[in-house]
Amino acid sequence: MSGGIFNPENRFWQTLDHLSDFLILSLLWLLCSLPLVTVGAATAALYDAVAHCVRGPETLPWRRFWQTFKRELPCACIVTLAWGALLMLLANALLLIRTAVTAGAPGAVAVLLFCLVLMILPVGAACWMFPLLSRFDFRPVGLMLTALRLTVGCLPRTLGLVAVLLVSALLVRTLLIPIVLVPGVAAWLFAALLEPVFRRYQAPSEEDDPEDPDEDAPDV
Repeated sequence: MSGGIFNPENRFWQTLDHLSDFLILSLLWLLCSLPLVTVGAATAALYDAVAHCVRGPETLPWRRFWQTFKRELPCACIVTLAWGALLMLLANALLLIRTAVTAGAPGAVAVLLFCLVLMILPVGAACWMFPLLSRFDFRPVGLMLTALRLTVGCLPRTLGLVAVLLVSALLVRTLLIPIVLVPGVAAWLFAALLEPVFRRYQAPSEEDDPEDPDEDAPDV
């Protein structure tokens, strides 16, 4: 009995180990996201550390986080600025339509619902982008185009990613304490949805550094 309790392979201790990893990685993500322009690099690093160290066999997730963050920072900053500007423009457009709905403009409700459905594409693409960047070599334009193709080509998975993102945002907004765990748990759920897709395009010998990004990058 006691041997089972103190066995490091015991599910209880593995769960505690995962929770500590989620805590450390979530705090690192929050710290590295504070300048906002670096949130993409932090997200790529968080996903990479969770996929390889929490779901995978590797150890020292914090070290993997920093390595990926530094490696992907230049491309991620460009994509974050470009896609962030697009999302802000779309969000402002939604606010204008919402104002029209409040004012009772005819047809405004239908337009608002249509635009909310369309928002799945840019938000879903953002969910794909930074996990993709953590796994494959991309230039900014190629990354954004590939994310859009996968958003449409793997629509059920995209809907799952958007659902995880929305629930995570809701939890953080209503309960501030989970902010120290939610990013890591969300990355774990993202990995459950994305890793089967990534494995289709990734040779085992080229796990982290494919030689030709145009040949190895996912396409649909």
